[in-house]
Amino acid sequence: MDAQKYIEGRIANRSLVDADPVSHPVSYRRTLLCVLVAVPVLVFGLVAYQSWKFPQNYPFGFTHCCDKILSLTLLNYAEANGGWFPKGESCPEASLSLLYRANPSNLCYLPGKSVPEDAVKVILESGGLLGPTTCGWHYVEGLRNDDDSRLGLFWDKAGLNHNGGRLPEGGHYVCRVNGIVDYVRGKDWPAFLVEQAKLHKQLKREREKHEPETKSEVVE
Repeated sequence: MDAQKYIEGRIANRSLVDADPVSHPVSYRRTLLCVLVAVPVLVFGLVAYQSWKFPQNYPFGFTHCCDKILSLTLLNYAEANGGWFPKGESCPEASLSLLYRANPSNLCYLPGKSVPEDAVKVILESGGLLGPTTCGWHYVEGLRNDDDSRLGLFWDKAGLNHNGGRLPEGGHYVCRVNGIVDYVRGKDWPAFLVEQAKLHKQLKREREKHEPETKSEVVE
């Protein structure tokens, strides 16, 4: 019995000695060296991975060109212009640029998520208007704030999320004429475009139907 206790005591003491870096300086230094080498390698690997992955996830860089704020800006513009969203210029993007002329502080929302703001700033501050290649938004011109709420008013051309990252499977965030922003999945995108075409044809028929009434009222 005493011999067994003696052996157990020696084993316990040996464990304490093995755990003591002072008693085993070579083993301790070796472990420390491995840690010091492994940590930088791990950090470098993570940085390299992110550097490779970032351009794929954020092809135009990180941005915060907020579609919800642009939606609110357009609604305010319509309220001040008889219900009409910006219209009447050479192309939809040029008409959208009228937001800048209404309030220069709107400049930061106009590039979209795929066009550099500096390039847009030069154009607008020199009195010009944006075009298809200088505006990242797909803007639908000729709509009013009281049109069918299913109609899309604008969406990002490249299909990017709130911060400029790629959306999965070709999806898009779409702002409707009532200001609601919702997500259309990539697999539903073709059906969305078909629906929009039908809604625009219906809107055109309704407006043409009311045009004679409006003209007759003016003549009287």
